[in-house]
Amino acid sequence: MISLDQVLLLEQKVESAVEKIKQLEGENAALRNKCSELTNALSAKTEQLTAFESEQKTIESGIIKAIDRLNSIEHSVLKKAGSIAEAQPEPIEEPVEEEAPVPVTEMSFEQMMPVAEPEEPPFEEVPIEEPVEESEEVVEDDAESDPESKDQLGFDIF
Repeated sequence: MISLDQVLLLEQKVESAVEKIKQLEGENAALRNKCSELTNALSAKTEQLTAFESEQKTIESGIIKAIDRLNSIEHSVLKKAGSIAEAQPEPIEEPVEEEAPVPVTEMSFEQMMPVAEPEEPPFEEVPIEEPVEESEEVVEDDAESDPESKDQLGFDIF
């Protein structure tokens, strides 16, 4: 037969198993909540990434259009400058001081003229003095051998 001690031991084991099941159910619910939070965060980050990628493509296309416009403006300015240079056989090297300068806001591309580069002053070479090499002859002095001579010039201080 089954003894009372065995029944009590069985009851204890059942109660501990029920407690363990409740604890595991709590952990399972917490993990499911964490999983759903991470899934929501992942979907939000994916949406942000998609938005950033589309914005990046828009920005890149805007930059490419701006570069193309600058290239076309540069081309037209260089073409116009070339036609002005061909029309004028001698480039103006120094501006005439008698004429009042036209403000930049009133000047058009057609009125612009190429300006000669200022000449840099000639490079002036400065001679570099070579270091004087000491002769290799060894002259033995009494001051070197005399321990009382402090200045090593051969003169006694006392």
